[in-house]
Amino acid sequence: MPWPEIGIFWASVILALITVTATTINHLFFRSQIEPDVLIYATSDERRPSIIVLVIENVGKGLARNVTFSADKPIPEKAFGFENAKTPSEMKTGPLITGIPSLAPGSKRIITWGQYYGLLKGIGTNVINVEVRFESRRSILLGYKKHRTVCPVDILSFAGTDASDNNWDKMLHKEVKSIASVLRESATGDKPIKIEVVGSRDRCV
Repeated sequence: MPWPEIGIFWASVILALITVTATTINHLFFRSQIEPDVLIYATSDERRPSIIVLVIENVGKGLARNVTFSADKPIPEKAFGFENAKTPSEMKTGPLITGIPSLAPGSKRIITWGQYYGLLKGIGTNVINVEVRFESRRSILLGYKKHRTVCPVDILSFAGTDASDNNWDKMLHKEVKSIASVLRESATGDKPIKIEVVGSRDRCV
């Protein structure tokens, strides 16, 4: 085979490989934009100081179907208490047990899990690996694609973290209620309000 024809042949092979690679990358990128991605994680509840919640969230762009969960260790529930907390019972109800038929993109299920010492009593320093399985409809072929991910959940990482009350709506409501109470009492004459107007004064040196 003459050298020019050999060069054309290999150039065609390389071009075909580049085309296949680019098509594969584009397909994978497209799938990543439409596939669901269901995670489970623990986080503090900003509206309830000291409370830790479990969040199941679909962070992907597609609908997750037939979401099921399995853990390598028992998951405690209603683990409330402080230093003298009792050992919590094992979780028997809720979405982690029954599963979720469908979870839309951005949708969540939030479980009130407990407090730090109560959960520490139930989990200790262990990490619970929760396996999440779900399905999504295929974009080209018929049927459903199966997904699987493992999410580690722990409680020890919450040690020493901020558990202060950041519920600003609740605190604002409390302050407004207090002001309204003072105004109501002043209107009845029980506690009159004294208002002092301070203006600027010219001073001569």
